[in-house]
Amino acid sequence: MKFHRTKIAKFQDQHCKLTLREALAEFYSINAHLFSVPEPKTKWTELLVHHDVGHVFFGVNTSILDEAAGDYWTLFGTDMSFKEYLAYTNTPEGKKLIKDIGFINIIKSIFLGLPLLYKIYLRSKKMTHKWEVKGYEKYMDVPLTDVRKIFNLKILRYHK
Repeated sequence: MKFHRTKIAKFQDQHCKLTLREALAEFYSINAHLFSVPEPKTKWTELLVHHDVGHVFFGVNTSILDEAAGDYWTLFGTDMSFKEYLAYTNTPEGKKLIKDIGFINIIKSIFLGLPLLYKIYLRSKKMTHKWEVKGYEKYMDVPLTDVRKIFNLKILRYHK
C-alpha cells in the first residue's frame, strides 16, 4: 500500500481541460491494473461509478491517502449523508473491500490523512454547492476546469 500522494494524471490538475467524460476514461485507464470499469447494473456497481466520478471531480487518485481524501471529500463536499455513506460499508461488497484493504491500513490512512481532513473540510465550506453524487451526468461533456469553477472547488495540490 502506498501511503503518499502522487500526481499521476491530468485530472489531478486544478485546471484540467479534459471533459469529465475524458477525465473519467483517463482515471479508468491509469487504474486498469487495479480494477475494470464497473457497469452500473447493481446498487454496488452504481456506487462504484459515482465514487470514481468523485475521484475525478475532486482530483484524487487511488493511493491509500487519496482514497482517504476522497472519503473526506464525499463526507464534506457531496450531498451524500454520513448515514448513506455508512450503509455502503455495511453491504457484503463493502465489508469485503474493507477486509481486503485491512484494518491496520485503514487506521493508518485515517491517522496520516488527518491534515487532509482539515484542508478538505475548509475547502468544502467554500464550495458554492455540494457535488451531487447521482447528478454528475449533466457535466460529462463539460471541461473539468469549468465544472470545478461551477462548484468553486479548489482541489488539493500535489507536492513533488
